[in-house]
Amino acid sequence: MQTMLKPTRPRYSRERFQAALKGLMEERHLSYRQLAYKTQLSAGYLNHLTKGTRPVPADPVIRIIATALCVEPDFFLEFRLRQVADVLDASTHLIDALYSVLLLHTPLSDDMKAMLERSGNGHGNGGSAILAV
Repeated sequence: MQTMLKPTRPRYSRERFQAALKGLMEERHLSYRQLAYKTQLSAGYLNHLTKGTRPVPADPVIRIIATALCVEPDFFLEFRLRQVADVLDASTHLIDALYSVLLLHTPLSDDMKAMLERSGNGHGNGGSAILAV
């Protein structure tokens, strides 16, 4: 007797929050009402999140949604980006090092270079400029 193995999903989503959330709901056959019950969030709010008509929720809300969907919060791209931005905000030398690597190994367009330079090249709120990319 041969057993069928269920294909494994990647540990991290490369999709934006709305698509990742919608995909997990479909994969788990959950309606908005069912997920609302599990998260104590409104079904209407969840619908807005999957349609992209509401901004990506704050990290505590992402944690609630992730728990209800049986994934880690860092499954969601935006959660990971915020973690990276927090580390970069606390470390200007790390921002400068990352910027140098980007300049050496990644051909950046002129508008991308200008945006990075406007962000202060690691001085000030460089981490939040990374999120805008």
